[in-house]
Amino acid sequence: MTARRPTLLDVGRLAGTSTAVVSYVLNGGPRPVSEKTRVKVEEAIRMLGYRRNPLAGALSGGRSNLIGLLVPDTANAFFGELSRHIETEGRRRGLLTLLGNTGYRTSLAGEYGAAFSELRPRGIFVTTGEEPPEDDETPRVYLQWAVPGSSSPSVTFNDFHGAKLATEHLLWHGYEDIFCVAGELAVGPAEGREGGWRQAMANAGLPTEGRLIRTAFDRVEAGRAVRQVLENRTRIRAIYATTDEQAFVTIRTATSLGLRVPEDLAVVGFDGIREARLGSFPLTTVSLPLDEFAVCAFNALADGGPAASVVLDGTLSIGSTCGCA
Repeated sequence: MTARRPTLLDVGRLAGTSTAVVSYVLNGGPRPVSEKTRVKVEEAIRMLGYRRNPLAGALSGGRSNLIGLLVPDTANAFFGELSRHIETEGRRRGLLTLLGNTGYRTSLAGEYGAAFSELRPRGIFVTTGEEPPEDDETPRVYLQWAVPGSSSPSVTFNDFHGAKLATEHLLWHGYEDIFCVAGELAVGPAEGREGGWRQAMANAGLPTEGRLIRTAFDRVEAGRAVRQVLENRTRIRAIYATTDEQAFVTIRTATSLGLRVPEDLAVVGFDGIREARLGSFPLTTVSLPLDEFAVCAFNALADGGPAASVVLDGTLSIGSTCGCA
């Protein structure tokens, strides 16, 4: 038979006192305990091998050692890597991360947020902009997506600047007919990543009309949208994709149609996921500092308030898909 885990009641019985007194010893209050009783309780804890349940302690008051993280889909490599960096930084600070995949569904994000809040976490990191109910007092930090007018802090990327960098690099190569593969809606980070492309093209005196490919972030759906454009256009020379996932889909689709990258079609991405840097065919992309991002996220949670909000710049990482040697 498996030994039963000792409880507060077991400790109290062995020490000859109540569970309330045991709790006072474990929590350092709120009521004083005599030295003699404290020694008896500590000896009983040692003899039984009692281990405190941090969640139970949190539910009786205060906050647990938990952190909530809401992301749309960890199957997306960027959000998988973001989650790993948050989890790693949380462990370094003695915190455990609870992860919820929302699928970009506000209702599901609300369900996760409510469930996490019941566990009294130190805070919840939200990556898709959903706001909590008015009666939810759990601290929140918005990651990658700053909610306009929110009193909560945020840690975001300068997506507009990164998109300009990527597009200007294609312009530097001499490409003019630059298409953009973007999300279905120009909101949140997607707005900046599309806006930077538009601005760089406008600065160069080039049109963007008819050059925007809107698609879901899902690789299969993105592949269909890109294939339709590549098959119907006689000559597209360059594509800027607003995520690395979309960039890889573009490259695979182009290859399946007999196009060579970058000889026939130059491609740049945005995110700097590990896959972009691996292999003999690295992707030219805007790399984001996820290590620094995770540190800033926890610092913003500790500082609180919109004054703790931070915007981080990405850097252009040159690979071979743009035409550079």
